[in-house]
This record gives sequence, structure tokens and C-alpha cells, in this order.
Amino acid sequence: MELDELVVGETYDLRIAAKNPNGDGIGRINDVVVFVRNTKPRLGKTYKVKITNTHKTFAYAEPLDNSKPFIGNGSLIL
Repeated sequence: MELDELVVGETYDLRIAAKNPNGDGIGRINDVVVFVRNTKPRLGKTYKVKITNTHKTFAYAEPLDNSKPFIGNGSLIL
């Protein structure tokens, strides 16, 4: 998948493979690295995300309302 194939505003399923030091999720949609801002996701979990911004080599996304973020001990944030 080419980066320009990711459409801003479109929703995708994204499996979280890593976290950055701020706790934001990092995953891939095919070969494009996607950073999910403002969330504390669980590793290995798949979330529905909406692409908010794209760059040459990566993209940013935000979780959809039905994708509740989790904190480190597995508690649900309401």
C-alpha cells in the first residue's frame, strides 16, 4: 500500500504493535506506519481508527468513539 492510498478521514482496522514513550499506539496499515494519538492502547489489540494526517513516510490517526482506550493495568477508561 502506498502512503497516498491512505485517505484522510477514512476508517481502518489497526493492530497496535508498539507504544511510544507517551503511550501513543503504533501500528501498520500494510507498509505504512500509523501513530494513534491521545490513547493508551493495549499491545496486540485491534482498534478502529480514523486517519487524521498523512506525511511522506507515516500517518497519524485517532481512535473512533467505540474504541475505548486502556491504561497499563487493563482498566477501561470511561
